[in-house]
Parts: sequence; C-alpha cells; structure tokens
Amino acid sequence: MNLAATTLLHRGARARGVASPLIAATVLLVSLVGMALPICGAEPVPVNVRTAPGRFDISAVDATLAHAVSTVAEETWRHLAGVLPLPQGFSSPLFVRVGVGETGSPAFTAQSEPGGIVSIWINASVVTRPAIVRRALARGLLLRLGVAWYGADAVRAIPPWLELGCALWVDTRELPARLDAIKDRTRSLTPPALVVLLNENREVARGAEYEVSALWLLTFLQAEALEGREWGLFLRGVLHGTPADEVLTAAFPGRFANVRERELWWQTGWHHWSRMSALPMLGSQESAREIERLARFVFAPDHEDVVVPLHTVVEHAADVIVAGEFERRGQELQRLIPVLHPYYRNAGLSLLEVFEKGGAVPGQRRAAMVVAFEEDWRDGVTIEAAAKAALDALERSRR
Repeated sequence: MNLAATTLLHRGARARGVASPLIAATVLLVSLVGMALPICGAEPVPVNVRTAPGRFDISAVDATLAHAVSTVAEETWRHLAGVLPLPQGFSSPLFVRVGVGETGSPAFTAQSEPGGIVSIWINASVVTRPAIVRRALARGLLLRLGVAWYGADAVRAIPPWLELGCALWVDTRELPARLDAIKDRTRSLTPPALVVLLNENREVARGAEYEVSALWLLTFLQAEALEGREWGLFLRGVLHGTPADEVLTAAFPGRFANVRERELWWQTGWHHWSRMSALPMLGSQESAREIERLARFVFAPDHEDVVVPLHTVVEHAADVIVAGEFERRGQELQRLIPVLHPYYRNAGLSLLEVFEKGGAVPGQRRAAMVVAFEEDWRDGVTIEAAAKAALDALERSRR
C-alpha cells in the first residue's frame, strides 16, 4: 500500500520542512523582516496561507492570525475526513478571510457564492478560541461539500446540530480530555426530543444540552450506519435541504416503525454513547490515514514535488531540516498513539521509533527500524482485511 500523508511545506512560524537550504534561508529572512516591521512602525502586511491544494486559502492582515487559523484548518480537515466524504481537495478551495469586525459583528460567517465558491469570514477577535474557529470551518466544509454535490443555488443552510457536532468531533479528537468533560456534563442532562434537535433553527440552538446532544447524535448515526451507507445517504439529504426527520426515515430503514419507536431508538443511543467508558479511539481507516500522512515525505528539489521513500529520508536524519521534521512529526505521533486503532498501533510505535532514534543510531540500525515499521504496517493492513472479510461472512450468514 502506498503511504500518503502531508508534504514538507513551509507553514509560517512553525516550519513543516522546506525543499532546499535556499528556501530555508529565504524563510529565515522573511521571518526576520516580519519581526522588524513592528519595530519600524510599519503597517501589517496582508498574508496569504494555503494548506493542501483544494482545501483552504487563508488571508489576514496579520501573519500570526493567518497561521493560527491555518493550523486549526489542517486539524479540522484531518479529523473530519473520517466523518464527511471529503475528497483529497475540492476544485476550488474554501476562501477564509480573517478581519476586524465592527461592534456587534458575528464571530464568523460562511456562505456560498456564484461559481461554486465558498467563503468564510472569521472575526480576528475569536482566533484565539479554536473551538469557534473549528465551528466556522466545519460550517464552511459542509457548505462546500453540498455545493460540490448539488451546486451553489441548492444549498441554503447547514443544520446547526450538524455543524456543531462536527466541530465538537474535532475538539474531542484533538483534545481527548474534552470528551471526558462532555461526558461529565451529559450526566446531568436529559436528551432532547429528536425532532427538536434535528429541526432547531440557528437562533435558538444554544446551550449545553444542545451542544452535547449534537455530538452524541453525530456519533450515534455514524455507529448505526452499515459500512457508512446510511450515514452517507442521510448527509446528502440534509445538505440538499430535505427535512432531517424525513431523511432519517428513508436513510435508516428498519430501525423504527413510528415516531415513538424512533424516539426510543435515539434516546437509547444517547445513553449508550454518553456512558461508554472506553477511551476515544480512531477508526481503522482513520488510523491508517494518519500513519500514511506522517510517513510520507515530499521534497521539491527542482521546483517539482518528488515523493522520497522513508528509508531514503532516514539516511539524512542528522540533517537540520530532516531532524526538525522528525521531531515535529514525532511529537504529533506521540499524541496519536493512545487513540490509534489496535490494527495499526504497532505500526505507529515503530514509526515513532524511527522519528525519535533515526538520527542517533548507525545507518544499518536506521534501515532496520524502517523495515520493522513497514512490516508492522503490512501486518495491520492484513489484519484489517481479514477482520473485514470475517465480519462480511458473518453478516451474509445472518441474511
């Protein structure tokens, strides 16, 4: 299986790797000039930051704001790729603008425009509050997905529960302790009626009860979907503007016979997921994507991206650029290890060893560590395929 992940591209104050020493020097020069501007009393220079192609194009009058939003945008895309059927990139990116609003301005707005463009405006005053930024980006991604499916004129509004549920989904995976806090809060709450949760308008969709209910509904509907089919049908329906309770009946056949049974179905799901004592864990496919992303290196020696195999990169682990990238990726992988799916946890641990020890051991040992990672990766793929085949066979036997 090909390993797929992020590229070594400059991302502002925190470099994610560069293609050559010349680029590194250029980045350093730009950074020094940027530090000098406030001293000279010059006006801030507008900054444009782009994530991966077809994802986010972020502009701000302050580089710090632009790069802060860029970091949250990358996290949001990464975590929601396992929830929403996001492509590698859209035909046009989401255009994010960070600006200073007037008194009484909203925290953010998101809207579709002619030509399939989706634009997000974020008030600079909320950039230091990632939860709000995630919600703005979640609304924008849902809009962009709907536009890709149905066109700009067909997508009117995003259901508040879906937007908030997606934002909290990212929160609880980026900050696992957040899930514990939400579960503690849930114990003192009563699940709202499903029809109210699905159809609440944005003006009244507020409060702790609504917030946690949105997360549990998102979690519950995905868990109820067989191989994602029902969830995909439901998502397409609500983004097209069909009343959510109507789409629910069509997308999840056989789960309930009437409104009363539907309410029991939902309330049972609420209590089940809110009381589960298991730690949050990534699914097998999401775990595989995370490891693929971290194990893939792309350089641009002649202004053209080239994928460099891990066993080649590790030979240069002592180089400043590679060592810095190994350190950054190792720190990110350390946070992921506790939530990786068991199929891929050994691969995660062996890749972490490459990042942490690659520059401190002899060349032969480096090569052996890469081989160990590749073997653990293949084992994970094999185990996942075998488990899926066994479950499919069991499902067929029950029909």
